[in-house]
Amino acid sequence: MEDYTIFLDYVGKNYEAIQGKLKIICGRNKQPYNQDYLQESIIRCHNAIKKKGFLRDKTPYGIESYLIRAYFNLDREDKRAAHNKKRDRNYDSENINELYETYYNENNTSAVDKIKHDFEKDFSILYIMSAVEENFSQEDFYLFRLKTLCNMTYKQVAEKTNLKGVRTRILEIKKWLQENVKKDDVKDKLYEAYKDLL
Repeated sequence: MEDYTIFLDYVGKNYEAIQGKLKIICGRNKQPYNQDYLQESIIRCHNAIKKKGFLRDKTPYGIESYLIRAYFNLDREDKRAAHNKKRDRNYDSENINELYETYYNENNTSAVDKIKHDFEKDFSILYIMSAVEENFSQEDFYLFRLKTLCNMTYKQVAEKTNLKGVRTRILEIKKWLQENVKKDDVKDKLYEAYKDLL
């Protein structure tokens, strides 16, 4: 059995216990628990183990420590990103002209680039949704849409649908997408369909 499979298997079987430990640690640190951070941490750990090819400590303690560390690293990253974003918005009057020149030059290329970027993003979402719809049941597709497009937590999706195993089913779709839908393929399809516009 591959190390990343051992990791996912352990986390799947002990998810509630891990979640409980994280809630206790977050409570001690006086910070809110974020289920989405846990989900993202699971995916990041899985990808890192798969990329490295091994997990150094396969004991329950080792797996939980690795995941909990990833959770708090992600929390720190988000706080740092939020701080930088806030700081970037605090412009003084001397920078206004420079900002105007940077973002709205005479050719207005930044506006064109933004439109292209938004178009690529929308196309990617539609492409991914089509791939999921074609390869999974309607029920799984519905769960995935609620999680990704409605930005619900796994708990909210489970409460809304009254279905069991919601998290596992959605994670299975995400894993399938990582293995089967590559960014370059999406770009190729986009340019194939809209090369005249781009």
